[in-house]
Amino acid sequence: MTSDTCVYLDTNIVIANIDEKDPNHNSVVKQLGGISGRRLVSRLTLVELASVYTRAGLENPVALAMYSVEKAGASIAGVDFNEVLEKAVLHAERLRLRTLDLLHVVVSSILGCKVFFTLDTDIVNKSEKIKEELDITVVTINQLYSIFK
Repeated sequence: MTSDTCVYLDTNIVIANIDEKDPNHNSVVKQLGGISGRRLVSRLTLVELASVYTRAGLENPVALAMYSVEKAGASIAGVDFNEVLEKAVLHAERLRLRTLDLLHVVVSSILGCKVFFTLDTDIVNKSEKIKEELDITVVTINQLYSIFK
């Protein structure tokens, strides 16, 4: 992969990066520091983060969500969610992912991100199928360095 490779950050990566008590925090921070390509999230990530922060009783969940994305060094990419939903329906049967996971992977594909960074074991376990269907390489902690070498 080259320095212009787009890396889509799953919501769990953004959370692990911002939450110093997360067991994956140090590894995620280190891995994010090694990304030479663009880091992207979508508005779906913002919705998920705001929901998590609201349920946790944190104040100003939307502002905290925006701050979390900024701290991960990511940009929020716009995408047509009608297109996302149309494409998700086409891939749902073959990928067999949970709804939000499917939507994130499809968004990544539409944005042209060739790398999907996640801590989600279900997505990681289906990485070969995702590669085959959408030409996206799924990576988890300790795998990014090998991608960008």
